[in-house]
Amino acid sequence: MLLYITADDVLGSGSPEGRGPRPLHAIPGTLVGLFDLGLRHHVRAAVMRWWKGETLETVPDWTLDRLAIRFALFGRERLGLEPGGRVAVLGPLGWLWPVVDFASMGFGVLPVGLEHDLSDDAVAAVVAEAAPRAAFGTDGPSAARLLRLRRSGRLGGATVVGEGLAEEPGVVPLGSLVDLAAILDTAERAASFRAFSRQIAPASAALWHAGPRGLVRLTHEEAMADVSLDLRSRPARESDVAYVDGPRATLRKRLGIAAFVGDGYTTTILGRDGHAAEDVTALQPNKVVASEPWLAEACRGRAPRWPPVLERRWARRRVQAVLGGRIRWVEVSRAIPDETGRALAAAGVAVHGRDGASSQVS
Repeated sequence: MLLYITADDVLGSGSPEGRGPRPLHAIPGTLVGLFDLGLRHHVRAAVMRWWKGETLETVPDWTLDRLAIRFALFGRERLGLEPGGRVAVLGPLGWLWPVVDFASMGFGVLPVGLEHDLSDDAVAAVVAEAAPRAAFGTDGPSAARLLRLRRSGRLGGATVVGEGLAEEPGVVPLGSLVDLAAILDTAERAASFRAFSRQIAPASAALWHAGPRGLVRLTHEEAMADVSLDLRSRPARESDVAYVDGPRATLRKRLGIAAFVGDGYTTTILGRDGHAAEDVTALQPNKVVASEPWLAEACRGRAPRWPPVLERRWARRRVQAVLGGRIRWVEVSRAIPDETGRALAAAGVAVHGRDGASSQVS
């Protein structure tokens, strides 16, 4: 499903703060401070773009702002989420990941991310440690999986939220949450969310993330050390477009999205599984954050039994055709083959990595 928020919705519950365009001069000390700052200065036409079926929806910054506030208000008033509490997110990369991240952090709630292909045992182990009050499935299969885990006693007392669910005790269909959250969204409540979010301390817990390498726990200060490095070393420009590949929602992608939202300039496109090459060719981003398989998919195709020298030349041309042009840099979580690296360099694309002991973020 897709959430539609109209201008009437916003004007009826407190219009967005109309402070003129301003670049990111000072970097906040928290992820939620970055989110708050990035959405207060309306330079870009869209802060994000995400897919609904075959349609790529455009999301203005004020829409993302209201969406996060509504989810935060529902969590506090209907799910009983309090500062220091936890909420889980399970499933492929999609709009629920950034919305739940920003909504949770704004009221001091810890979002616990669970990558979509973790085993049931791994999910149950993280849930047992985190004891989340609610668990969101980012698509229908993920929501159904959470419901199955709850019914088998492996999800603790977490309320399950997601698409395709029937309302019952401990289960909230996503559509019902959206409808009720819109009712809760008043100017006074939105102001309380913003006021609370601006008091979050850098030393407080920001998020957890569970993936193949285990469970990573970050404070805002630790998370912002990584994000600040990106913002300073690769400053955003007006009209920047970032492509974040799917389906894997890694910790690096979560932090990358926070940086893109916060820089005030970048439009972030959430990618589709199996469509990287066509999306990048059609959408022409100038920066990419990706998992290891992305590059192979974006440059997919095989030379038909050519000699190795000709295959290497063909691969370079394929990389240049797909990734050349607007793209300034690609960030991948692991090392790429030397031949691919040379092809990227020939196409004028810088490669950045998050591999090794220099960073705990992957």
